[in-house]
Amino acid sequence: MEFRFKNSECNGGELVKIFNKDFETTSLSEEEYSDCRAGINCTIKETHVNNAFVFFQDYNNEKSSEGHTLQVIQNHPVFLLQFVIDGEVTFTSSGTVNKDFSLNKNTYNLFYIPASKYSYKYHNHQKRVLNLYFTESFLADKMDFGFIKDLKKYEQAKKKNQFYAFFNKGLVLNRQLKSILNEFLNCSFNGRTKQSYLESKLTELVLIALTSKDSEITANKLRKEEREALIKIENYIQTHLKEELSIEKLSVLAGFNTSKFKSLFKEVYGMPVFRYITSLRIEKAIRLISNHDYTITQASYEVGYKNPQHFTVAFKKKLGYLPSELINKGLYALLWLCG
Repeated sequence: MEFRFKNSECNGGELVKIFNKDFETTSLSEEEYSDCRAGINCTIKETHVNNAFVFFQDYNNEKSSEGHTLQVIQNHPVFLLQFVIDGEVTFTSSGTVNKDFSLNKNTYNLFYIPASKYSYKYHNHQKRVLNLYFTESFLADKMDFGFIKDLKKYEQAKKKNQFYAFFNKGLVLNRQLKSILNEFLNCSFNGRTKQSYLESKLTELVLIALTSKDSEITANKLRKEEREALIKIENYIQTHLKEELSIEKLSVLAGFNTSKFKSLFKEVYGMPVFRYITSLRIEKAIRLISNHDYTITQASYEVGYKNPQHFTVAFKKKLGYLPSELINKGLYALLWLCG
């Protein structure tokens, strides 16, 4: 299989990638580079593990709000699971039937792409997008095709060599998927351990992403401004964990009444607002204790608990053991590897 990437913001011209059938490989291959025009901060990471190829793009054009285009030519049909972490992407096919698919920040979709030429148009000055490529045999090995709403339409598209989007307007990129993406992109292992870890994370990512039925229903129901308001609030929560976060305050910031805010938040993120906040606080506290040598008291204050005892109670209720055991028994790695 051959892929040709041509990026309008890079200096290196066309990038050609050659793969064995079904992306088969016995070893882990990684490459990271930054070769963009002046004024553009960019990082491109490529990861090739057995049966999958990941192409991650992180761009920030400080001098212009205009977007750019990535053109791709491939000579073999593949699946693309695309996650838009930041920015907005329009996916345009060029063939017998021209069709555009757009994804906004914090959304994702699964595409079937025949052997063809197509392009990604990035509309914002800042964008973070992860493209995961694999073939049908990868899906068949990991799961059945029960997630496909209309198998007949997919089979017709495949027969006619046409693009096909499995989810009409894309799905919501929830906290669980963001966590998996972050763990994949920031893996600290080496050698064979790293290869096994990345392969397992990609499997987890595909399974969770394609079985999130509730996210599809919610994404299709939400208006663009509602989705953007929830994304704004999620970002606010993550950056203000040390502060007091009330339903009333967050509802006002979102522009909803409290009832609508609580309902939409639970539908999109799969849990009530306060449970979500508690989860984020505990996760951050774990990182502070395990990676930065914070005491339990210091960490509890840093994530918004005025009384360390209240933090200990919440921690024990959620995880089933005391925060002191992170230090005494080295449970941090176990917690994160098991999700």
